Formats: sequence, structure tokens, C-alpha cells
Amino acid sequence: MSKTFKNILLFSVITFFACKRNTENNQNGKSIANQYAKGFLIEDFGDYKMLSLLQPYTDHQDTIRFVITKDKEKLGAKVASSRLIQVPIKKMVSTSTTHIALLEALGSLDVLKASNSLDYVYSEKVRKLAEIGKIVPLAEQTIELEKILSLQPDLVMVSGMQASQMANYQKIIEAGISVFINSEWLETHPLGKAEWIKVIGLLLDKEAEAQKYFQEIVEKYENIKSLVSKKGTKVKVAIGTPQKEQWYVPAGESFGAVFLADAGADYAFADTKGTGSLQMSKELVFSKFADADVWLNAELPQQAEAIFFCDFNKFQSVQQSEIYDRQGRVSAKGGNDYWESAVIHPELVLADLVKILHPELLPNHTLTYYRKVLLACP
Repeated sequence: MSKTFKNILLFSVITFFACKRNTENNQNGKSIANQYAKGFLIEDFGDYKMLSLLQPYTDHQDTIRFVITKDKEKLGAKVASSRLIQVPIKKMVSTSTTHIALLEALGSLDVLKASNSLDYVYSEKVRKLAEIGKIVPLAEQTIELEKILSLQPDLVMVSGMQASQMANYQKIIEAGISVFINSEWLETHPLGKAEWIKVIGLLLDKEAEAQKYFQEIVEKYENIKSLVSKKGTKVKVAIGTPQKEQWYVPAGESFGAVFLADAGADYAFADTKGTGSLQMSKELVFSKFADADVWLNAELPQQAEAIFFCDFNKFQSVQQSEIYDRQGRVSAKGGNDYWESAVIHPELVLADLVKILHPELLPNHTLTYYRKVLLACP
């Protein structure tokens, strides 16, 4: 084989693969990078966007993709997908109060047509809409298929679950209604949870508003974190309350541990692995938390009263009456806003924690979700 022929052949091979890569690049959309969230990906293909849910299930890894478009007629045969959502969605059914908070943040409560847990919603706007019949109540433990189908929603939003549970929604899917799994609660960073507002923004065709909202939250959160970082000192904390002989605490890679680290807390289990909760013996946790300066997330066990904490009179935090729970915003029926709007307001949660641990850093902040537990020990 002549040297000239070899050069021509090599050039042809290089050109072929270069063209192939260019073709593939043209077929791929432009990824819209997330800052903190790991559970979703949005890709822009021009006429449509691809929304990938990267961790919809709690029991195994999988990806669910939705084609998002303003005009499905324009797509024609270019995109063949049974999971196609035309935006903006106009009617939605929700199964979690966090979904409600996302809608309210973007001024789109009119889209919400039904939800469960309405007795436990903190939002006054949502409760008023439910009272006048604008939002239909759904049962807590069962899926009311007939009621949902009669509303003819564009989308039913559910929380991350085991894959086998999707079978419960098969009739809804067969009716041509999208069942959308929102897995924000699986995110491991507080700002990752809040970033799911971009997903809602995409579904509502309010992407610019969602982006602006999120960036403002990030800026506020990072500013507070920076104040703590500059100070450099930490305050030792106890976390949670025992359930009989067990004590559940945030694992070191969880969003709860991130909050504590960013707030300048000295947390005994900060170096542990895992993204959820750790189940510890009461004796072990007692030994780790006894000399803590502050006791956080100190929600009382069911039917217990504040005197419960008096049994822990060896705790330094109890002796100093530095005990705080997350009951600062609770409705008359028990709806706790910490499990609602706090998901999209991590900057306020962080501000609360910093106010408790380092009050001099935020002298003008008033606690939002947290409150001090008043003791009356005999």
C-alpha cells in the first residue's frame, strides 16, 4: 500500500468519524446544567425539551423521560413518545404539600385541582381555595381513581416511591394522563431540593421566573453560609428525639447534615456515611449529645408534653434551656409549614439555624420555622 493511499485512507476514516460525531451532536439536545440538584436533567432540542427524572424510585436506579413541548402538532413524527406533556399544564393533581409550595411560589395555585393532605396544608391561600371547592380533597391512604379521572387533569404529581407502586396509577396513565414522579425529597443538598422549582417552571412554561426565584434563594443562602464560614467557630448540637429505645439522627451525607455544617454546628455524626437517617441506640446518642450547647429538631414524641425534656436534665442544652423544635409555623389543624414551604426556602431554614447557634451574625432575623421550647421542669 502506497504512502499516498494510506494518507487518503486515514483522512477518509477521520472525516467519517468527525461527521458521525457532528451528526450525533446535532441529534443531542443542549443540557441545561443544574447547580445542586441531581435528580433531574433538562435538555433543549429547540422544538421541544427532554425532562429526565434520574432517580424516580427509592428501590432501584432508573430514568423516566418526558418530552415537553408547547405545540405537539409541530413535532409530528420527529418525537415518538407516550410520555409527552404539552405546556403550560392547566390542571394538576398533587399528592404532597411540597408540590403545593412549588406552585404557590410561582403564583400558579389556579392550576391545582385536587390534593390529599388538605387538612394539613399550612398555606392559607390553599385552604381558602379548598373551602370554596376550587381544590378537591383526596383521600390519604388510597388512590381515588374515579375522582381523579373525572377531573381530567393534565398531570398527576406523585412523590418518589418504589417502582412496584407505579402499578397503582396504571389506569390513570391508560387514560392519557401523565403521572409525574417528583423526587425532590431524595436530594442531598437543601438547595438541590429547592432547584426542583425549575421543573415546575418548565411544566408551567415559567422557566425564566423559576430561574430568577432559584438564583435569589441561592444568593441569600450562600451569603448566610459565608458569614458562618468567616466566623470559623462551631457550636455543639444535639439532634432529634428518641423513639422508645431508638434515636434517629441525620446521616453525614444527608441534606440535614448539610444544613448543620453550613450553619456552623459541631455535629457528632457529621462524618458518617449515608444520605438518610441513622438508627442509633438511645445510650450511644445520649453519650454524644449530653454536652451539646443546643438541642435542635427536638419534636416531642406523640402525646408527650414539654416535661419530656426534663428527663434529660443531664443534657447541657436542657440545663441552659436551649431547646428548639420546628413548630414555628403550624396551622390550627396541625399543618406544619416546615414540611411545606421550607423545601423552597432553605435560606430561611439556614437563617433560623444561624440565629440559634450564632445570634450575633443575624441580629435582625426573626425565627421562621424554628421556635424555642419552653421548659417547666418541677
